[in-house]
Amino acid sequence: MFREPVDPIALRIPQYHDIIPRKDARDLKTIRQKLDNDKFDTVETFEADLDLMVANAIKFNGAESEIGVLAVKIRDLYRKFLTEWKSNLSRKRKDGEQSTPQPAKKVKTG
Repeated sequence: MFREPVDPIALRIPQYHDIIPRKDARDLKTIRQKLDNDKFDTVETFEADLDLMVANAIKFNGAESEIGVLAVKIRDLYRKFLTEWKSNLSRKRKDGEQSTPQPAKKVKTG
């Protein structure tokens, strides 16, 4: 689940793309390809694709289904990791600004 695009034929769910439009379908392979090809402008757009993948799973399968419950667990996990990453990045930036001043511009002489 989540690793590859949903194959409605193989999974015998021909109505899948009636409920989840192809343009909105997300899976980890597709998200990874977008990441590898620098298609995300910000961490927030990356997170939005992950959120869309989870929302699609819940929309199609239901929140109480095995897939819906797993999707929520995955969402909680990546949100935790992203929050920690953003916090560490912010802390590094603040620490860097305080301890490492920008080099002074050289003045041309002569």
